[in-house]
Amino acid sequence: MTDQELLQAYVDRRDVDSLSTFLCRYQESLLRFVAKLLRDPDAAQDVVQETFLRVARNPRRLLGVDSCHNWLLRVARNLGMDHLRRLTRVRKHASAVGSQAATVVAQRQEETQSALEKEEERESVRREIQRLQPRYRELLLLRVQEGKTYKEIAAITGLTVTNVGYLLHHAMKSLSARLKEKRGGAS
Repeated sequence: MTDQELLQAYVDRRDVDSLSTFLCRYQESLLRFVAKLLRDPDAAQDVVQETFLRVARNPRRLLGVDSCHNWLLRVARNLGMDHLRRLTRVRKHASAVGSQAATVVAQRQEETQSALEKEEERESVRREIQRLQPRYRELLLLRVQEGKTYKEIAAITGLTVTNVGYLLHHAMKSLSARLKEKRGGAS
């Protein structure tokens, strides 16, 4: 069945199996994208779950869209960016008040960084992508990992197609410079 048929079955008959089939089609892709965007698999699970809850609460919203996958990616991306903004506010607040939470966050970051450093050479590119600013990282993940066109990326992010091309060019340039620097430093 097509996405639209599955959603229509859920809307018409509250056919939970149809909704489940629909969500299963996109779960892995959304989890992969959001986990890399957030650099936190647990938070990614929460974001994807919230994305799916939005579908279950109002499935009619997807009946008229051209690409359900793009719509889901956009919602997950927006929820992920909200999560990152909240996390930044929490970190700033915790730092300002000298909270114990700041110490926990710092320890988590150190553990994550340490785990990344132990990975094999083939993980070098992935690490460097993760170090890019969020906008560049987001666009590279959508283009390379999800295989989205510039037009689809524009629809997901709310940018223009021209802006997507410009930012992807700079993202690749930045990534290339980082990799070159890393290889030069390792010699």
